[in-house]
Amino acid sequence: MKSADYLIIGGSAAGTTAAETIRNLKPDSSISIVTDENHEMYSRVSLPHYIRGKIDREQVFLRKPEYYSEKNINLLKNTKAKNLDSKNKVVELANGEQVQYGKLLISVGGYVVPLKIPGSDSKNIFYMRTVEDADAIIKASKQAKSAVIIGGGFIGLEFTSCFKVNGVSDVTLLVREDYYWKGKLDKKSAQVLSNTLKKNGITIETNEEADHFDYSNNQSVVVTKSGNKYQADVVGVGIGIRSDLSWLDGSGIKIDRAIVTNEYLETNVPDIYAAGDCAQFKDVIFEREHILGNWANATSQGNAVGKTMALTSPKAPEGQAGQRTVFETASSYSINFFDGSCTFIGVADEDYADEIIVRGSVENHKMTRIFVKTINNVMRVVGATVINSTPDVAPLTVAVKSKVDISQYKDELANAGFDLKNLTL
Repeated sequence: MKSADYLIIGGSAAGTTAAETIRNLKPDSSISIVTDENHEMYSRVSLPHYIRGKIDREQVFLRKPEYYSEKNINLLKNTKAKNLDSKNKVVELANGEQVQYGKLLISVGGYVVPLKIPGSDSKNIFYMRTVEDADAIIKASKQAKSAVIIGGGFIGLEFTSCFKVNGVSDVTLLVREDYYWKGKLDKKSAQVLSNTLKKNGITIETNEEADHFDYSNNQSVVVTKSGNKYQADVVGVGIGIRSDLSWLDGSGIKIDRAIVTNEYLETNVPDIYAAGDCAQFKDVIFEREHILGNWANATSQGNAVGKTMALTSPKAPEGQAGQRTVFETASSYSINFFDGSCTFIGVADEDYADEIIVRGSVENHKMTRIFVKTINNVMRVVGATVINSTPDVAPLTVAVKSKVDISQYKDELANAGFDLKNLTL
């Protein structure tokens, strides 16, 4: 049986960052990373840039093979965890090997939720999650004249420009609701975003949900539940990400929407931690449980949990938390599409906020929604959605993270001339 002082399941942003942090603090420890990928760590957020030709394929990869040997980190590729025996601290891998660990980090990330309608197993249907996905999208797009995108959110936006840049002339975005990104954006913000897409040649069809695919004469057609048909030489799908946690059944680890952790990213089982997309952590900024599925968060969590794993001991006195690192962040995730941009900051949740203040307008082609909530008698900015107004992003991110009282400025927030930097002066 193999063994590792620190065993990490998942080799992307959270897992690799944690391993590197541990190595810096524990130079003589044994560290193993298990990944189901066939590659060393690469940047998923760089895949759209690669598809659009902004960077070379080699630039997607963040670590070279020799890096792991130089750092004395054992990288086990092309396999995944199959079972966890938390009592005996043993992980069984899908390749039949067993690894005994001192401390375990679960950072498995997520897999794309597959489209499950008749014909959805066709070779012209693509997801955007792996470098192989990106390779396939580039190859297929260069030979395609028409594309249909199923699913909204960030991935849907990424597909629009990826298809266009690679020469697809007819790109249609199917939106199940009556406007794009309903539930995350209000109707006016969505209109600003949609207008940017339409200006760049994207057709948006609302109240349309894919029902099945028809194939004839080497052509593919998406048939919606309303009976409409859309020709699609290529199809881009982005309907969600989900973590595979089935191998944790019987382990005793508490799982809700994801693996439940405290503010230190510790699970309820000693010496087991979780980070990244698969972690539902106690958010000390917003005082609620939270899941953040983005690259920047995964990297930050990997750094924080790596410190805690390296600098705590099972024999340390209870309450000796100085060696544990609280994970604290104001999440900000942005993408640029054509000549537009979209950013989500903090908790941009209508049900969570007490009030939402709007800056900008449809006519000015930019709109920022600021989510305000009073927590412990302090009026705070807890989140924002920012469409085509990049200068608003940095000051609002700082305001969310600093938890400052903004009550004296609340009435000014809707004024586009008000400098948001004043919130944290």
